[in-house]
Amino acid sequence: MKAQQRIKLFEAIFARDGGACVYCGVQTHRLQKGLSRSPHLATLDHVLPRSMGGPLNQANLVLACQACNNERGIMDAQEFRALKTRKV
Repeated sequence: MKAQQRIKLFEAIFARDGGACVYCGVQTHRLQKGLSRSPHLATLDHVLPRSMGGPLNQANLVLACQACNNERGIMDAQEFRALKTRKV
């Protein structure tokens, strides 16, 4: 996928999810100069991981803060979401 297509996909998902992590609800921020490592950095997370055949499309991607994306690892997305809502 070309860089311009990736940016367009990211912007569409960022807008669809309201700029908030779908797992913990924190408002995320876009990558900026000097903010490459932040727990609230907006990342795209594959609901069904690519390693398990998940496609690279809007239906299989959600906005997640960097902390949740790293914490989830290969855990099932629904299980992880339920785990995060229990902690709150």
